[in-house]
Amino acid sequence: MWENRTRSTAAVMMAQNFGNEPMAGRLKGLGAELLRQVAYDGQDFSQSIQRAPDGVQADTYDMLVAPTQVSQHGMGDNRIALTITTRSGVKVELALDAGDNSVAIKAQGDGKLNDTERKALGKLADAFQQAVDGITEDPPRIDLAGLTQFDQGALASVDLKASIKLNPRETQKLDFHADGAGRSVSIDGPSGSAKIGVDLTQPAAWGNKEQQAKAIDRYVQQVDQASGRGQARGAMPAMFKDAFIGMNSNYGTPAVPPAPDRMLGERDQALTTGLADFNASFSLPDVASNPARPSEKDSFSYELSQKTQISGKSAWDLSVSQQQQSRLKASYHQPVKAGATLALDLSPNSQNYKYVTIDDTASSSTSFKYDQGLLAKASHEMQAARSTRVLEVMFGKVTDDHTTPEGKSSSRDLMAELKGDVLPTGAWERAQALDAINDKIFLQANPDAIAVGG
Repeated sequence: MWENRTRSTAAVMMAQNFGNEPMAGRLKGLGAELLRQVAYDGQDFSQSIQRAPDGVQADTYDMLVAPTQVSQHGMGDNRIALTITTRSGVKVELALDAGDNSVAIKAQGDGKLNDTERKALGKLADAFQQAVDGITEDPPRIDLAGLTQFDQGALASVDLKASIKLNPRETQKLDFHADGAGRSVSIDGPSGSAKIGVDLTQPAAWGNKEQQAKAIDRYVQQVDQASGRGQARGAMPAMFKDAFIGMNSNYGTPAVPPAPDRMLGERDQALTTGLADFNASFSLPDVASNPARPSEKDSFSYELSQKTQISGKSAWDLSVSQQQQSRLKASYHQPVKAGATLALDLSPNSQNYKYVTIDDTASSSTSFKYDQGLLAKASHEMQAARSTRVLEVMFGKVTDDHTTPEGKSSSRDLMAELKGDVLPTGAWERAQALDAINDKIFLQANPDAIAVGG
């Protein structure tokens, strides 16, 4: 049963998906097709399809139409909404809904789109569908990189909200926003929660694509190390990494380009990551895996951030500082003997285990300053501190409880490595030397990875 007789490619696709796809696949291709349709004609569109009542023979597009009875907008278990605001102020809203017995799509705008805006909308069609396909997978996959690449000359902002019912008790949610000043995403579901915010207001600190790719890789390595050390389980670590990579994949052309005399030179870039500043975190749901001691929760939370400060009117008196930070807090149960299997219950014979609590912090800071156009100061400081508490229990009784602290720090004066008469003059050799310096400024959460004195 259809809401109306409006024919379109999107409506045909709805019928195909409704008849051939499970609920998770009923939005297949619909996001891209609906956005292309809006980009083509700029017109509002609304359609829904619902399973016909028992006994009703209706197996073609021209089947029963009952608008007052079958409109299913906003009623599906899987709901996705895309809102795009243009530079001229027109707001375009797309909504996709899918349930066990229905599929509904809607597009509406509050003004007339010009040709440039319609073209910019059309370019986001595939990106929208990629985001839809990712969040409706099981386990969910976060694919937002394409939506960050909107035409900032024509569009002001892009928002995506999704609510996907995984089963009768669990729902996966996503909330994404991007504009010229920044990007943010929050993720919440049975696997855990995550938040990432990227600040795009300081493009003077951005590096080239190669440097940014290296920085992303280094940060992802830190996430992997934290996930392993804290025994992060489930789909959330991968979802967080996908989101982090997507949010930092391409910053595009800044809305307000930095003044040329405030841009960082190649030597300056060696002392920074090249990424935009960000705050990122994710956590897993607490689990009481030991019924005999429910206060001993298995838990995991991780925070990662970068903050850059730039002052001075020009390269004549430029001053830059950048700090990277991380924090890991986790707890988990493990067997007393490696390779054994835990089977904790209320019986004393099952109560043989170690309960590990972790609290780690790390930071990496670089700073440099110019005086009358000459590099006057350049330094780097790094520290990592770990605390590991191990509570050992045998047959329900605590037999050992000890905390092992670890820590290391380093402080380096970089002036000797950055002087003009020290750096090679050849372009390739100079780039290699600066890349080697850059390698050493990235965050290290493992104290053993910090070389004291440089």
